[in-house]
Amino acid sequence: MPTISIQLDDLYRLLGRRLDKKDLVDLLTKLKCEVEEFSDTMLVYEANHDRPDLFSVEGLARAIKNLLGLPAKEPRVSECGVAAYAESVEGRPYVAFAVVKNVTLDDEALRQIIQLQEKLHATYGRNRRKASIGLYDLDRVKPPIYYKKVDPDTTRYRPLGYDRDMSLREVLKYTDKGREYGFIIEGMPKFPVIADSEGRILSLAPILNSEDAKVTTSTRNILVDSTGLDPRIVVDMATIVAFNLYERGDATELCIVKTLYENGIEVAAPRLEGVLQEISLKEVNELIGANITVEEATGLLKQFGYKVLGVRDWMIIAQAPPYRVDVLSWVDAAEDIAIAYGYDKLGEEAGELPPATRGGRENEVEHFSYFLRSIMVSMGFSEVANYMMTNTNLDVNLFGRRVEPIVVANPISERFTSIRTWLTPGLLGVIVENKNKASDFKIFEVGDVAYVREGRVVEERRIGLAISNYNATLTDGLAAVKTLVNTLGLSPRFADGGVEGLLKERTALILIDNEVIGFVGEVHPEILYKLNYDRPVVVAEINVEKLLKILERH
Repeated sequence: MPTISIQLDDLYRLLGRRLDKKDLVDLLTKLKCEVEEFSDTMLVYEANHDRPDLFSVEGLARAIKNLLGLPAKEPRVSECGVAAYAESVEGRPYVAFAVVKNVTLDDEALRQIIQLQEKLHATYGRNRRKASIGLYDLDRVKPPIYYKKVDPDTTRYRPLGYDRDMSLREVLKYTDKGREYGFIIEGMPKFPVIADSEGRILSLAPILNSEDAKVTTSTRNILVDSTGLDPRIVVDMATIVAFNLYERGDATELCIVKTLYENGIEVAAPRLEGVLQEISLKEVNELIGANITVEEATGLLKQFGYKVLGVRDWMIIAQAPPYRVDVLSWVDAAEDIAIAYGYDKLGEEAGELPPATRGGRENEVEHFSYFLRSIMVSMGFSEVANYMMTNTNLDVNLFGRRVEPIVVANPISERFTSIRTWLTPGLLGVIVENKNKASDFKIFEVGDVAYVREGRVVEERRIGLAISNYNATLTDGLAAVKTLVNTLGLSPRFADGGVEGLLKERTALILIDNEVIGFVGEVHPEILYKLNYDRPVVVAEINVEKLLKILERH
């Protein structure tokens, strides 16, 4: 999770009051933040990836105000007279702009702005690949603003932090940010820039802004931009930054900037209204196990900045704050209600536990899985445990698999974009990660996989094993599988079969009673080469539930 550092005096100034340490820690807990360091002057906390509005002190102060019932700043919207136009930029097609007027900045405020920008880049923006943020002193810019593509060799500007002009291609080569993020645009024939009406380059997106329009403590009006691959996300990022900047000053104003694209589409930012939810309190109470009244629920929602627009019987019409990009459905609102109500209070209304319908016992698949683990350990294998969430490129694309994975619609990390469809990539990952610590591996894992077949989700419990050393062959895998199955009193049979990512001539299907229950084979050398691993790897996977049913028949 992103680690956020703030100065306590700055927080208290934004709040308009001081808080003792215990109260502040309790409030952070309600916001799903974990305290890492707490001194007399500084607070360091981890914020959830799904709450980017808390990536700087301004958003934290606003959230604490709502929890305490303190008066929050209502958005004051004015006309700013800033127009923006966007050309068709292949590879980074979307941009959104916003303006915040009358801000009051000091050195700590600038540090918080930079922190917010970088944390958004690293998380929500996927290290700038998906989206990025830029900020400029509006009084040093001549609107209208243009997002366009230009020649990287003939176009020059003075990049932020440097005292000389450079061509755009030189920026990629000679600046720290250019070397770090240049790969995002270096393959484009023309580079995306943001420029004003006089042709001055404000930013080489998404690499580095201009020194000539940088934000300082003297800046009073700020232009915000976000460029990226998704129109919703660039508006999200511009909205988060604009609303956090809005907390910096007593007379601040938000100005909506409309960006007109070549194809006639118009994108406006910042967003002034959040997601509108119809929340059934009966469903909420059933979900969280409480008996909250409508009056209580409306008060609890307000603690998280929701506007309650209407109540009809047990139905609440509420609108999330515009910067709460994590609120997607009524379930998210239900979570906020539960947190505001207090997890420690849930269940207090229950006078007794619900009556049992049958005696408790261990699930047979879990019991059998435990038994299989004990067999594998007795065979000299070490157990590993990988996340069920994985990356589609590693799980499917690397092996050229023809399987439909279950993909996360809006992942918070590129590391976890889908649910694993098999155990082999995880086992292989453990071996590759530890290749310099050992030369001989015998590992196994028992876990669940899931994938889509003919439009339906298929879930399976599997046991997987991996053997790797300089002399490992298919024979080692066959021997391990045979020992495991024989220990159960069954006799396996092996037949020719292909599995994507494994050597076809050194792969076999595992059968019992003429039913295929799994596979065993050597990982293809091309895949090992891509992973920079120089020893053969033999893997096997068996469907635990199929194995259990066969065992019950015998």
